This record gives sequence, C-alpha cells and structure tokens, in this order.
Amino acid sequence: MAAFNLEKIQAILQKKEIDGWLLYDFRGSNDLALGVMGISTKTHLTRRLYYYIPKKGTPSKIVNGIEAHNVAHLPGEEMKYSSLESLKKHLKRLLTQGHTIAMEYSPYNAIPYLSKVDAGTFEFIKTFGVDIVGSGDLITELTALWSKEQYDENVPVAKALVKIAKNAFGFIKEELESNGKTTEYSVQQFIMQEFAVHKLITDFPPIVGVNENSANPHYAPDENTFKEILPNDFVLIDLWAKPDNETSVWSDITWVGFCGTSVPEKYTKIFNIVINARDAALETVTQRFKEGKPVKAYELDDAARNVIVKAGYGDYFIHRTGHSITTELHGSGPHLDNFETRDERVIATETSFSIEPGIYLTGDFGVRSEIDVFVHADGRVEYTSGVKQEEVIAILE
Repeated sequence: MAAFNLEKIQAILQKKEIDGWLLYDFRGSNDLALGVMGISTKTHLTRRLYYYIPKKGTPSKIVNGIEAHNVAHLPGEEMKYSSLESLKKHLKRLLTQGHTIAMEYSPYNAIPYLSKVDAGTFEFIKTFGVDIVGSGDLITELTALWSKEQYDENVPVAKALVKIAKNAFGFIKEELESNGKTTEYSVQQFIMQEFAVHKLITDFPPIVGVNENSANPHYAPDENTFKEILPNDFVLIDLWAKPDNETSVWSDITWVGFCGTSVPEKYTKIFNIVINARDAALETVTQRFKEGKPVKAYELDDAARNVIVKAGYGDYFIHRTGHSITTELHGSGPHLDNFETRDERVIATETSFSIEPGIYLTGDFGVRSEIDVFVHADGRVEYTSGVKQEEVIAILE
C-alpha cells in the first residue's frame, strides 16, 4: 500500500482543474478511497468516513467519534460527528457551492471498477450544490503507476511465466508419449507446482482448456470437472502470477498449442487473425507514444477489434481487449475497452495493461493470445515477457 502523498494529490487536482477530492467509505465499500488514504481494507470500519482534499490548503477528515483512530495518520483538521445533523453541518462547511468535486463515480457506470460511491451518497452530496466528476484519472496517477522496484521485480516473473507455459506444453507431450493422454486438471496442477518452484502465487488456478473448453474464456478445470487431453487436441493455457507480497504487480499471459507434429490450417488461420489483432493494438500504442500523442484506452480496443471484424469474426470476439495491471490483476487503471464499456481514460506512462484479443468458436475451439505491456517514463513501450507467441505450438513436434 503506497504512503499517502498530499503534495502529489494536490498537484494532480490543480492540473486537472478540480477543486477538491471527497474520499468516502462506509464499511469498506470503497477500496479505492481506502487505498489512497492508506487504510487497510481489513480495518474495522462501521461508520461513514469522509476525507476532503482541496486543491490547495489543508485537508479535512469527517469521522465518527468512535472511529477517529482510523484516520489519525492522515494530515488535516479532524471534524468529529455523531448525529446526521452534525455530519451535514461539517459537509456544508467544506463543500463550497458551485465547486467541482471528484469522487469514485463513473457516469452511467461506464467503468464499474471506479463505481464505488452508491447512488444515495451521490444524491446526498449533490444537495450541497457541488458538481461531481469521476476520480478515474486521479486514481490512475496514484494507484496504477508502477515504481521502478515493481517493474524490476515483474520482468523476471513475466519471463518465468513464458517458461512455465512452455514447460506445461512439454508436460503434455511427455504424458501423451508415455500414457497416450493426460487431463486439463493434471496440466493445471503441474503449473501450480511450477509456481511454487518459482515462489509465485496466484489468486485462482490457471485456465487449461482443451478443444471446446478453449472457447470459454473463463473456463477452468478443477479436481471434479475436467476433460482428457488426447492426440490431435487443441489446448489453451492462461496463467497469471506474482511474488507473494502486497506491493508486487501481476503478470498474465495466454498461449495455445496443438497435440500433434504439425498444426492444422483451421487453427493456424484463427490464430493468425488473433495475433494480427494483438499486434495492431501494440503497434498503435507504440506509435502514439513515439509521436508524443495521447492514446485513449478504448482506441486500443478498436485497433485490435477492427482486425477481427474485418476478418469476419467480430461476433466471436466477446470481451474487451485488455485490462489494467497493478497490485490487482484487474487493476484500477485504464482498460482496453470499447465493447463492454467505453474507457476514455488516457494511457499513462509507468502503467501496465494486457493485450489479449480472442476468437471463440463455441463447441469447437477458441484462440486467445495475451501479452503484458509496460509504458516507460520516456514513452518506450515494452511487452514485459520479452517474447510473444508467433505460431501455434506443435506440442508433439
């Protein structure tokens, strides 16, 4: 959890021409606000908490008298309340009519990751005569930017995941040559053992999908539900992991293979469309930063999706192109999305995101190719694994 940085927050507010930021939480409902304030989500919180940061001057913390200790570490004037009337009095004193106030709100819930303030609270705060805008850009600059230490730690992990994926295909080969078959669950557990060897953790076991299961983007086997993997089967592996500490950021990749010595054209055709889409998004963000021009997250979704649409498979690309990557797998920064939502946030330097277009032919097979991208402070765009899959792996070759 990053330390609270008042100077940085106020500099961002001034740059964005926002009069103040009203951070709000009730019983842990706003993890984004708690993260900014440096309050653990495990903290015992039972009452409404407001922390107001003006673009200049001293912040104010409006806190119930029985929970003032939770904000003792934050700078600013402490304003205790107990009754609803005392809460309103403090808010009225702070919120100047006509001012623009940022909160964790996304108009029309366009970006659900940012929609932490409930409608009733939104309506309540509006009674004080303020205009409320979303805090998405503030959140990005405060929580989605990687430190040098996080980047340095992440790159070896990204490279390790590629090695683990290739080792998993090697495991399939050994099992098929020795036993004539294996299972999705056995491959998944092999990957989990590899994570342990590399001292990595995950929040959920990896996806290993054979044939029609590869066409289900969030399918995952378990000890009771899995399919056998046999010669001439198509296999998708999606794995994500990070070191076991709170400040570490994630790596997340997807590779595909065919259980044979050569890959049939039907798989190669779809794979080539998908990697062309992946590379179109990568080229777009790379070129924009080279030119010193801004690029919005939804534009990268468009770049990838247009390739798949033009190839005639637009109806089979059923999710956004990518997600923000931070200490959360699906982080609070911009998502590459003009499909499920329209994310108009600008891609910032020192942030990371996945690029993972896919084509899913229900009942047959699906292809996804996923890389993780990091944008350096100087605008250089890097895929952190150092390699990206360029052809379907012929597992038995």
